Amino acid sequence: MDSRKSCLLAVLLLLQLICDVDGNVMFEVHHKYGGRAKGKATLEALKAHDSRRHGRMLAAIDFQLGGDGSPTDAALYYTKITIGTPPADYHVQITLKQYDLTASSTGKTVSCDQDFCDAAFGRPNPDCKAGMNCEYSVTYGDGSRTEGYFVRDYFKLDQVTGNLQTSAMNGSITFGWVFMVDLSLLYALRVLILVHESE
Repeated sequence: MDSRKSCLLAVLLLLQLICDVDGNVMFEVHHKYGGRAKGKATLEALKAHDSRRHGRMLAAIDFQLGGDGSPTDAALYYTKITIGTPPADYHVQITLKQYDLTASSTGKTVSCDQDFCDAAFGRPNPDCKAGMNCEYSVTYGDGSRTEGYFVRDYFKLDQVTGNLQTSAMNGSITFGWVFMVDLSLLYALRVLILVHESE
């Protein structure tokens, strides 16, 4: 379940960055398992290493591994961002599951009458009343779902300034903050297994 929630949050984070950031942005990419990344290996070399590692682990399974060296393909990578006031550092696989809205003095919920909420759903919410949060619900293929609302906070990352140099760039980011996870299908499956074992 965490990986699906992380995926949703990653997509929202990247969409917000694409929509709100002007100029060149650079995330410093680190390989989760260290090793080759310390020798400044290229993304292609890291991907090849991960493909070989996955091949060893999954030798009995036949499926296509592909990609272009993107850290979102078969490899596990993370980066560091800073969110909130006072600033807090997060090492993320593009997930903000450790973010605490109450710990940030600049973190605010997005209301349903704000432009971001209309854009996120492609239309205004006809049931929106002043002060209501911009809520979302995602149902996954296994029947489980997460619900939450969008929050906005400040963040900091490195911006490419030329000649492979970077400087800090500040901005705001809007992302989904989960307040409910429904694992009813998983619970029902567990009950069925327990019933089967007791017979």
